[in-house]
Formats: sequence, C-alpha cells, structure tokens
Amino acid sequence: MSTKQESPRLAAVLLAAGPSSRLGEPKQMIRVGEECLVRRSARLLVALDPESITVVTGCGAEEIEVEVQDLPLRTVFNRDWAQGMGGSIACGAQNTPRDVDGILIMACDQWRLNLNDLERLVTAWIADISRICLAAWKEGRAFVSGPPVIFPGSLIHELKFIAKDRGARQVIDRHMELVEFVKVKNAAFDLDRPEDLEQLRQEQIAEPQ
Repeated sequence: MSTKQESPRLAAVLLAAGPSSRLGEPKQMIRVGEECLVRRSARLLVALDPESITVVTGCGAEEIEVEVQDLPLRTVFNRDWAQGMGGSIACGAQNTPRDVDGILIMACDQWRLNLNDLERLVTAWIADISRICLAAWKEGRAFVSGPPVIFPGSLIHELKFIAKDRGARQVIDRHMELVEFVKVKNAAFDLDRPEDLEQLRQEQIAEPQ
C-alpha cells in the first residue's frame, strides 16, 4: 500500500468567484509573472496533490475555466457568487467528495503563498486531523488569522450551510477549542485594494515550487 493511500484524505477548495469590487478589476485574472492568479493558485494545489481540487467560480467564470482547463481539477459555478464568500465556501463544500478527512479552503488572491506554506499547514493538520488548522501571522503587534485553513471532515456539513454573506469565520468561532494556529506569514498578502495590487507589481514574484 502506498504512502498516499495511508495518509488522511484531504480535499481542496479554491475560492475564485468574487467580483473584486474594491480592487476595481477581476483579481482572478491579474497576471503574476507568466500566469494569472487563479492559475497560479490552482497549480499550487495541484503540486500539493490532495484527494480532489474544486475551483469555485462566479464572476468571470468562463475566463477562469479557460485558464485552468488543462489542470487535474473540477470547476463548479456558484450561482449566488454576488452574495458573499460564504456562498462560495458552501458551494465548494457541497461539491467535495464524501468521506474525506478534511477540507482545505484557499483564496485565489493570496499571491505570496508557496508550496512550502501549504505543506506546513497540511503537516500540522495530519498530526491531529480532528483540528482546524488556521494560517496566522503578525501585523504590527496584532496577531491575525485567515485562509488558507483546513477543517476536519466532521465540520464539512456545517460549511455546506453557512450564511452566504459571511465567510468560514462563523464555523471557526463556534469551534475555537479545535483551532490550531499555524504560522504562515505569506498568507498576509492578498489583493483587496489598489495599493495591494501596486505592491504585487513592485515585487519580484518567485514561481511556485
């Protein structure tokens, strides 16, 4: 029996449905080097090699599907994409294979994440697959947390029915006793505002490993 078969079964969901209203242009299609963000993020997940990868689309779905069509993953369209991230998380959870041991949720605009970051999160989760492993980092003196995050299989049912206008935080807050914070400083960098995009364009972005 191979090592992969003996390992816990992890599914991955990539959130790529949002309209990027604050940024002013679709973040999914912003180029990072030779490829757009959604493809870069999808390739990172392919390199991680989970049980399955589901890309949740919404705004600009057709363009996104073209960008990832040659990768070993599936895309699902969230009809309620305009109502908030919670709907995309629920859509991804609803399209996750049954009986997986955990689900990794990642946003497509975290442009500094690399394979080592994701592997660190997975390693922490494998040590105790009943836990929520949540990326965390420091911003000044503050301790901040957010995606990527791995939820245990026991909480996937809750993710399927979260409020559309709220993210996964509602599930995390209900189960704080299960949370393990995993230091992933690159998770701090995403694209929400024009100044975030300017920072991306000023930095030399390394290719995913």
